[in-house]
Amino acid sequence: MMSKKLYLFFILFCNNFLFSQKADSSYIECKYLVTFLIDTANIKTQKKEIASLLIGRKSSIFKSNQKAFADSLGIKMIEKSMNNPVDGQVVINASALPSAKFKPEVFYSDGKVTIYDNISRDGYRYDLNNKIEWKLESGSKIIQGYQCKKAVCKYRKKIMIAWYTDEIPIQEGPYSFKGLPGLILEIYDDKNYFNFSLVGLKNTKKPIGSLPNGIDTTYEKFYKKRKERMDDPLSSFFGTFGKLPPKGSEEAIIRNIRNINNFLD
Repeated sequence: MMSKKLYLFFILFCNNFLFSQKADSSYIECKYLVTFLIDTANIKTQKKEIASLLIGRKSSIFKSNQKAFADSLGIKMIEKSMNNPVDGQVVINASALPSAKFKPEVFYSDGKVTIYDNISRDGYRYDLNNKIEWKLESGSKIIQGYQCKKAVCKYRKKIMIAWYTDEIPIQEGPYSFKGLPGLILEIYDDKNYFNFSLVGLKNTKKPIGSLPNGIDTTYEKFYKKRKERMDDPLSSFFGTFGKLPPKGSEEAIIRNIRNINNFLD
């Protein structure tokens, strides 16, 4: 159980910290266990991964810890390769990098939420233009020692149930779920295809980074591109690799692409 002293320390920390830093950095880090299905028709595809929400005075970022580790390791590999080129070339073994299960990243700043996600090998960035409309409901429960209240919203095609605490009066939460009168400690959809549950909370000072470079687009265009890949996996394969798949592997490629069908956005 987390100590309520964290809240008091958080208030004192803010007074000394928020107004002394020019560049934005975090003053609190929330760690969530993200549990989700890759394929909604197969419970065996359930995955679990820890993701962190770094909250600063002006911004926040939500990202898988495994992805953050892979990014950091990738930078080190690039630096090492640049210092030790092979035949005058920088060689990087991307297969040596660990792969994150939960791939989207979310950046919040000045009231704007931007989401980074992949379609095949390409990264895309788009803004969340529609503000989440929350409905506060009766009900309460204790999560990690904090008294929590219930709220519900419709997000895309999913009904999301959130539990937030006004003992930590920050309008933040995992992924793009923000705007409640307190920090969201748990949120899940009504079919439990996605579940974000708080497992750690601490005061910490870390730089709030930005999203990776990607193709700037809108959600509508991103959704259309992803649907095209699902509808015609072989054309998508050709567009990515510039060649047709090996003979005899077509059915497996189609199945593998279409089995990745559970998305929050």
